[in-house]
Amino acid sequence: MITDQLLKLQHLADSALPIGAAAHSFGLESLVDADLLCVETLEAFLLGFLEETGALEASYCAASCGIRNVDEWMALNAQLGARKSARESREGSAAMGRRFLHLAAAMSRGPLLEQACQEAEGEIHLANAFGFVAGTLGIEPELASAAFLQQSITTLISCCQRLLPLGQTRAHQIVWNLKAAILETARSIVPAREVYCFSPLVEIVSARHPTLSTRLFVS
Repeated sequence: MITDQLLKLQHLADSALPIGAAAHSFGLESLVDADLLCVETLEAFLLGFLEETGALEASYCAASCGIRNVDEWMALNAQLGARKSARESREGSAAMGRRFLHLAAAMSRGPLLEQACQEAEGEIHLANAFGFVAGTLGIEPELASAAFLQQSITTLISCCQRLLPLGQTRAHQIVWNLKAAILETARSIVPAREVYCFSPLVEIVSARHPTLSTRLFVS
C-alpha cells in the first residue's frame, strides 16, 4: 500500500534535494586524483564504503530516528562528528545536515523540527538529520537507514560521473547492484556507540584534498 509516509521518505531520499550535495565528494576527488579509483573499481569501492562508513552513519541515522529531545539528539551529532577525523568531510556532512534539517522543517512545518532548528547548536550531520526527520514522520529506523544509504550511494555516484568516464547506464547499474548491500547494512544496524569504522585511506585522502592543484568539490 502506498502511504503518505513512503512518498515523503522518497522525497527526502532524492539525491537531487537541494542540500549542497553537488559540492562535496567526501574524498572521492582525491582518490581519483591519486589514481586510486576508476570506473572498474568503483562498485567494489562503494561496497566497502557501505560496510564501513555506511554502517557507521546508518547506525547514527537509526539512533536519531524517534528521538524527541533535541539536546539528546545533539549529543549524537557530537559523537558522530568526533568520529570524522578529516575536517573537510566532517564540515561537508555538517553543512548538508543543517541544510537538510531546515529544508525539512520548512516543508513539513513540524513543531519538533522547528524546535530543533531554533535550539540546535553545533554540528548537525546529515545521517543524524535524516534519521531525526524520518522519525518525526513515523518512519521505522531500518527503513530510514536504508533510504539514507540509498541517497548516499546515488550522491557519490553522481560525484563520480563528474570525476570519471562513467556513463548513465553504468552508473545506474552500479546503484542497482548495490541494493542488496544497502539492505544488508540497514538490517545489520548495531547501537551507535558499538559500531566501528575503519577507512584510513579515505580519511587520509580527504585530509589531503585542500592540496589538490585543481578542485571540482569543496570536500
